[in-house]
Amino acid sequence: MSSKMSEIDEFVKEYEIPEEGRIRMIEIFNKTLLEISHEIMEKGKSERVKNEIDISEKRYKSRKAEEYAEEHGLSLEDFEIKEVSKKDVEMKVREMAKEKKEYGNNEIKRRETKRIETKEKKKGDIKREKVICSGINKKGEACKSTGTIQPDGAKKKYCFRHAEDFKLFECDSDSSDEENEEENEEENKEENKEENKEENDEET
Repeated sequence: MSSKMSEIDEFVKEYEIPEEGRIRMIEIFNKTLLEISHEIMEKGKSERVKNEIDISEKRYKSRKAEEYAEEHGLSLEDFEIKEVSKKDVEMKVREMAKEKKEYGNNEIKRRETKRIETKEKKKGDIKREKVICSGINKKGEACKSTGTIQPDGAKKKYCFRHAEDFKLFECDSDSSDEENEEENEEENKEENKEENKEENDEET
């Protein structure tokens, strides 16, 4: 399970998928696991019911029923009754065809839903404001990737490559801000001195 989560995280980083996309992927992954678990449980129940009737007690009522079953890839194990007639085989074949058709329709609906969701997501991505990473690449040029991560303590957003070292890209601006603050303090002190001097001159 942990290895699968690692694969998901690597996929998210490689394709720069936002955090909301990562959460959605995990939800789909967990939902799929639950569906598979339910299918396994249902299959186990079905097999237990089949085993309640000993295969040795089952038989075809006629040679035609047996041949018809073989033509459609069926055996006595596929039936939950002791004596299988040609009519029973026909009903089983129709049931299988119906399930296959329903599965095909559901698959078409699933693909159509996925297509619509993908289309809507693309629209949302276009409308969402794109923020460029504030990092600098090895060539000394500004990074052109999308900034999707804002680390704790960071003032700007970065791509996953520069998020870990964000302090390297903000230290210059931080130091310049501190210098400006110191200069403002010095100016305020000078102004206060001049005002106090003027007040003293007026009093004398």
